[in-house]
Amino acid sequence: MELGACRAGMVVRIVRVDVDPAARLRFGELGLRAGALVQVTHDVGAQGRVVAVGADRFALDSATCARITVEPATAGAVAGAVAGAGYATSAAAR
Repeated sequence: MELGACRAGMVVRIVRVDVDPAARLRFGELGLRAGALVQVTHDVGAQGRVVAVGADRFALDSATCARITVEPATAGAVAGAVAGAGYATSAAAR
């Protein structure tokens, strides 16, 4: 599915970023690359999406969102990403 089809709150894994090589390099530097987990933090309708990659937030226009293919993230991958970021995932871990 395209990133533009995701609702706020969804956590997805990037499958493909279909942009020109220079833009792909820059997106990769920002963490927006195949395999990365991102959370859609804001759905701004036809204008695009705001996504979180770790602690960073990026606003992407709808044309760019249409070029990023994603898949739903599994619960295990989301928990691992949160734990890897240093956040407590349970009361026992706090």
